[in-house]
Amino acid sequence: MLITDCGRVGDHSLWLDMITQAIELFSKAVDWLYAMFVTPGSYLIAKFVAIAPVTAMRLGLAADQTGGTLLIVLSLISWIVLLILLVVAWLFVRNCARVANAVIRTALYRMNAAISSYKTKLVLKLRALVPRRSSSAECVTPAVEFDELDLAILHSVSTQGPGFTLSAPELAERLSLLPSQIQQSLDKLNRNNMLKSVIGSTDGFDNYRMSEPGAAFVSMCQRQESRG
Repeated sequence: MLITDCGRVGDHSLWLDMITQAIELFSKAVDWLYAMFVTPGSYLIAKFVAIAPVTAMRLGLAADQTGGTLLIVLSLISWIVLLILLVVAWLFVRNCARVANAVIRTALYRMNAAISSYKTKLVLKLRALVPRRSSSAECVTPAVEFDELDLAILHSVSTQGPGFTLSAPELAERLSLLPSQIQQSLDKLNRNNMLKSVIGSTDGFDNYRMSEPGAAFVSMCQRQESRG
C-alpha cells in the first residue's frame, strides 16, 4: 500500500513539473512577444527623451520605459504604419514586375518582327541574284504567273495568321519598296483570288487578308521548295 501511494505522489509531482515548465515557457513567449511589440514605441520614446529631456521629465517619460498606455499606443501606430508601407512596397514591386514583363515581351516581339522582315528582304535579294530553280518555276498557277514580289507578298500575308490583314504601306515598309509598287501586286493577287480585300483602309490603301486558294497556293509552293 505504501508503494502504491509513493507511485501516485511521484506521478503527481511529474505532472506538476510539466505544467510548471509549460507555464514558464508560455510566460517567456508572452514576454518576448510583448518586448517585440513595444520595441518601436520604446525607440520613439527614447528618441523623444534624448531630444527633449525636460519635457519628457514633466510628462513622466523615461528612455527605458517598458509599460504605459503611451508606449502601447505608439507601438500599435508604428506597426500599423509599417504594415501599410510593406503593402505599398509589395504593390509597387508587383507593378514594376508587370511593366518589366510587358517591356520584355514587346522587345521580343519587335525583335522577331525585325528578324522576319530582314529575312524576307534577304531572300528577295538572293533570289534576284541566283537563277530560279525548276521547283520555283513550277510554283505558278495554270493561268497566271506570279513573280518574286507576288510570292513575297503572299508569304508576308500568310505569316500574319488567319484573319489578320496587311496593306500596301505596311508591306512596303517590310519589303523596302514603294506602296504603289506593292499595290499593283496586291491588285493582281486580288484579281486572281489569292488575296481578299476587306472593309477598311490604311493611309488610303485597302487592307487584304489571305484567301483559302491563296493559302493552299502558298502551302504548295513551300512543299515544292522543301523537296527542291
